[in-house]
Amino acid sequence: MIQRIQSIWLLLASAAAFSVLRFPFYYIPTPFALEINGSTQYSTLISLAFSACLSFITIFLYGNRMLQLKVVLVNFLLSILIGYFIYTTVVANPGGGFTLPSIALFIIPVFQILAMIKIYQDEKLVKSTDRLR
Repeated sequence: MIQRIQSIWLLLASAAAFSVLRFPFYYIPTPFALEINGSTQYSTLISLAFSACLSFITIFLYGNRMLQLKVVLVNFLLSILIGYFIYTTVVANPGGGFTLPSIALFIIPVFQILAMIKIYQDEKLVKSTDRLR
């Protein structure tokens, strides 16, 4: 399970989603000094928590690679939706800037794409070995 590289990518995607929930990704300086993290809006909170949990649970679906691939694809689409929620939050609060932990927002879909690629390569490898039997 952990020996497979896609498990590492999924674990990193889950950790990145949890870090967005905890650390601020957008900061508005004076006069309000507002820090926005993933838990400021309910839609972002629920979708980030679901995405993080789904990434972690997907690690344990290693026995059924096609199901694992489909779940990661759904999670990737959810991360695109999270990006939209965050975009609307940023547009509603002008005058600020992104912080260093905001990198995790952009890394989540990248980790999920890398996991999908490795899951597909594993499936291809298993099918090629089945042909040899």
